[in-house]
Amino acid sequence: MARQMGIFESLRAGIQSEEEIAIGALFPTKDKFRMLQMITHHQQKAMVPLTILGMFRRMYKSNLLRTVQEELNTNKICLDRLGRVELSEIVAARREAREREEE
Repeated sequence: MARQMGIFESLRAGIQSEEEIAIGALFPTKDKFRMLQMITHHQQKAMVPLTILGMFRRMYKSNLLRTVQEELNTNKICLDRLGRVELSEIVAARREAREREEE
């Protein structure tokens, strides 16, 4: 059974940090699969074949193609980590600002 949130928990849930706002503006999705697609770095030559793969995945509602695409994106991230640069820069910039304020 789902637990009801209190008034303070619901207020806190409605407040976003600056990092969450920046990430939401750069990567406008709540779907974890689409987020993975957005933060994975691919070579320019791979974009058209990956787009076609995504179109077939949607057209045929294929769980197999979704899994293939998800595995490809996950493995590509661990290969070169370039797709996560923007996310790490957002978090690092905010952390630096906090450290400067504390000094």
